[in-house]
Amino acid sequence: MPTALPSLASLRSFEASARLESFSKAAQELNLTQAAISQQVRLLEDRIGGALFTREARRVSLTELGRLYLSLTVDSLRSMESAFETARALSRPDALVLKTTPTFAACWLLPRLHKFQELWPHASLTVTAVEPEGNFESVGDLVITTGQRDQWRNFQSQKLFDIELVAVASPAVAQRTDLGRFLAGHTDGIIHTIRRLDDWALWCRGAGIPAFTLDRGTILFNSALSYVAAQNGLGVVIAEELMIADQLVAHQLVRVHSARVPTSRAYFIVELKDRARRPIVEAFAQWVTAEVAESQQRLNNARVLG
Repeated sequence: MPTALPSLASLRSFEASARLESFSKAAQELNLTQAAISQQVRLLEDRIGGALFTREARRVSLTELGRLYLSLTVDSLRSMESAFETARALSRPDALVLKTTPTFAACWLLPRLHKFQELWPHASLTVTAVEPEGNFESVGDLVITTGQRDQWRNFQSQKLFDIELVAVASPAVAQRTDLGRFLAGHTDGIIHTIRRLDDWALWCRGAGIPAFTLDRGTILFNSALSYVAAQNGLGVVIAEELMIADQLVAHQLVRVHSARVPTSRAYFIVELKDRARRPIVEAFAQWVTAEVAESQQRLNNARVLG
């Protein structure tokens, strides 16, 4: 039969004492007495069967066993705290918990989110980042992510927009780029994205030019970083066009080639099946859909103007 787990009070007392290297400071943080902290830590040590701290006159320090136990428990404590705060947020009628990709959050959503806050000034919005392959079982209200229709079991999805790839750079970089040499693959001024390493090959194939290899250029972790790097003159990047709509309209980024290459992927709103939307969730989904349509229209107008 498994041994019963230690109490949350013991774990919190242990973590705070380890982080602050003091029972008294941990007591102040947790609004307890020093004796209570010491007792909780002692109970935990008795359960484990070894000392977690070395006690000194004015401080405590972790033993080897204590350091090991802290490394194994701190992430779990943070996850429990996050789950608790998420549940508290969800309990409010004007609360919305959204999971989305780092790129969608940074490049598209955050510059527009003030518009929704003007519509719902008392809303409590929680936005967290999740990659497309992430586990949605702990979904809050909505997920906005990339994928293909019907790939998420136990969820319903609504397509927001198809992903089209374009090659862009800052105006200064675009102006000095020799298009002929670029199309022949003779350039080091390119940006790769670790999370989307196939974008260059996909765009080149669609544009009918030789593919660029990873042995040249700069490699960055995600698309949001790559777009900022391109905007700051680091080189040419393959971008999801709608993600950089604002920068294209403002001419902070410009196309270095006319090719717009469609992909098999799209952005979707994903949510649990058979769950009625609360008013704020319905309002947010409608708002996002309308804002996407407006972004697409602005891009179309910019293309017409050349």
